[in-house]
Amino acid sequence: MSTETGRILLVDHSRGALTFQETILRRRDTIILTALAGTEGLQKAREEVPHLIIFGFDLFDMTAPEFCREIRGHDLTRSASLLLIADRENPDHGDLCLSAGCNDVIFRPIQRRELDSKVEKLTTIPVRRQLRTITKIEVSLEKNGRFVLGRSLNISASGMLLEVDRMLPGDGSVRLHFYLPGDPRPLQVEAQVLRAEFCGTMAKYGMRFIDLTEEQKERIERYVHRLRSRELI
Repeated sequence: MSTETGRILLVDHSRGALTFQETILRRRDTIILTALAGTEGLQKAREEVPHLIIFGFDLFDMTAPEFCREIRGHDLTRSASLLLIADRENPDHGDLCLSAGCNDVIFRPIQRRELDSKVEKLTTIPVRRQLRTITKIEVSLEKNGRFVLGRSLNISASGMLLEVDRMLPGDGSVRLHFYLPGDPRPLQVEAQVLRAEFCGTMAKYGMRFIDLTEEQKERIERYVHRLRSRELI
């Protein structure tokens, strides 16, 4: 299986930090780009359109939250994945960036295996083997005891695309609560965030269902089949 991950842009005011990150990532089948300041990073992002941007909090001429908002606010770059490299003594930096559109955070000192894992997650989008059916379902997302309301844009037995009006916190699974139209029983399923897209104040998250029971899978498949049958009439 190919490990091609397109382009990765590294942005940090420290040349040493860029060299270290580049050394780790050079083993991947990808193009590595670097920038020593936020404005240079924005320019390269718009010219090269990287799949992933890895950046520090201090970008010399702007802060990381400002950088995130600029990336999310531009048509050419808003779909790029963003990974912040933060210091453990400043955990609030991660929260600020996640609120500004960042996908994930990794803390110094960087561990090669952890960085590889996060890069793999943020640059790999699985092939959609199942046809997803466009549908609007109100969904409640539960994460760390907190609830966020969203709406599905499509669904299949393997997952759904959700639209929400705020950023979700970083790693880990999310519990989804929803009703399928015409089905009186609620569904509660675990899901993993595979990808995120940002447009204005809205965020779209591609979700993959985790450990569905056969009964849950059959209920979703019946609903999808019913919708597909209507579309073909």
